[in-house]
Amino acid sequence: MNVSPPSIRSDQLLVGTRGSALALAQTGMVIRLLQIAHPDLTFSQSIVSTEGDRDKTSPLTMIGGRGVFTSALQERLLSGDIDLAVHSAKDVPSISPSGLEIAAFPDREDPRDALISRHGVSLQELPRQPVIGTSSRRRAVQILALRPDAIIRELRGNIDTRLRKAESHEYDAIILAVAGVTRMGWTDRITEFLDVERFTPSPAQGAIAVEARIGDVADIALAIDQRHVSNAVRLERRFLRAVGGGCTTPIGAHARATPSGMVLHAMLADDRGDRLVRDRIELNPLTSDDAIDQLAAQMLSDTRLQWSTHGVKPERQPVTVLMTGSSLQVHGLASELERRGFETLHLETIRIGAPTTSVADLIPRATDWVVITSPNAEPYVRASLIGLVESGARLAVVGQRTASAIQRHGLVPDVIGEGGASSLADQLIDRGIDGATVVAMVSDRAHSELADRLQGAGASVQVIEAYRTVPVASADRELIDRIESGVCSVVTLASPSAVESLKHLLGSTLAALSGASFVAIGETTAKAMRDHDLPVHAIAQSPTAESFADAIMTSLGSSIGFRT
Repeated sequence: MNVSPPSIRSDQLLVGTRGSALALAQTGMVIRLLQIAHPDLTFSQSIVSTEGDRDKTSPLTMIGGRGVFTSALQERLLSGDIDLAVHSAKDVPSISPSGLEIAAFPDREDPRDALISRHGVSLQELPRQPVIGTSSRRRAVQILALRPDAIIRELRGNIDTRLRKAESHEYDAIILAVAGVTRMGWTDRITEFLDVERFTPSPAQGAIAVEARIGDVADIALAIDQRHVSNAVRLERRFLRAVGGGCTTPIGAHARATPSGMVLHAMLADDRGDRLVRDRIELNPLTSDDAIDQLAAQMLSDTRLQWSTHGVKPERQPVTVLMTGSSLQVHGLASELERRGFETLHLETIRIGAPTTSVADLIPRATDWVVITSPNAEPYVRASLIGLVESGARLAVVGQRTASAIQRHGLVPDVIGEGGASSLADQLIDRGIDGATVVAMVSDRAHSELADRLQGAGASVQVIEAYRTVPVASADRELIDRIESGVCSVVTLASPSAVESLKHLLGSTLAALSGASFVAIGETTAKAMRDHDLPVHAIAQSPTAESFADAIMTSLGSSIGFRT
């Protein structure tokens, strides 16, 4: 859960960092830059142990992509224990916790990957069936694309540990980021620099990210931002978000300036590396985000990316969907997804409560139409609905779920808006709503679009609070642990309030969802997701369990192979 942090305590600021030699070297450079930019302040480092530092044995293909090198630092930022955090930018997940932002990208070394071989030769010159060490699936699939005879062996440890292993007979070569080798002063160990056109680096590779709480502390870090670096890195991270991949997904991106704008080199592969695609696009500042989103969608289609957190084909292990919202919102979706072979988890983000005032006390005497926008309203308006129908009022509802909820009590809607509130407004206006009295029974958080449109068409509309949306204060610890494990491949959001609650409940754990596909029940929820800096990978065509499930399938790729 997010903690409201204090403002700057004094003129002495703590800069959080991992304890590896490379992390300390990067943080030392950042502190020197900050000290020059703010001579009236004092900066000192605070070493924080991360999950990735403690777990030296698990392959990064199992634990990567969910903030294992960053979440502990983010937690310290949120609590106010540190004021800034320094990361290798490529380790920062594509989704940040509420209240935090990457305030500066102060430096970027050579973004390329490097081959280091005890044989002193290039990748193509290595002996037959070379054993090559890497912990990155992105590197592994690109190695195999260039050297199909290679044997990939897991390689973990700090940079000095990996360089020592490169000298042993256990490996013929290893692949590392040029930036890390250079910052440690060991560039002479590199036997080949791998160009970005045939060996695309990880998004943001070579860059340093300074993260801060939004506000004054972020402004302090902004002084050391290098605009040309941040422009390029933000484009690369946009591609990462659009794909939905964390560092377990074989994904690469590198942006650089051109005389006319920017160019982006992108690479994407399926989980097993069977299909690898590359592309290159020219970008201009006005259309870059849309162009990158379209590129990501096309490349996903071309690879038919297999969304599986641990690299296991979905036919063997169900893909896990994290459903958010109230129990009523997810009930039908859970049944539909389980029928299709998904595993489901439910994070209750909202609960439904009674309206603050009895609905019966607010209904006008003469009513022509009653509009119900959600099945959540049914328990609180049932008695009033029966009375209104007996008095001659007609019923209009949003969605089949709402229709089913009132049909159980013998109430038959005259109009069902399958495309949401906007569709329902269209249907009522087409019927001729001018001069009619309409009662709209909605949530306490409902948008005014439906009422505004009906009033614009000549109706007299009274909006009545039919139920309240109550945010859940805390989440089950066992469920949080499962989310942190990186098991979730899909996240569903069924209302704007669920979006807000998701970010509040998860806090720094939100980073664990960086590799997931985010699916919205409709355009209103999708807008809320974008407003809260969450990606949108698919939108259901209508607010039904079947349509929602179809959108999930679309976001995952048509070759998933689940039972239906």
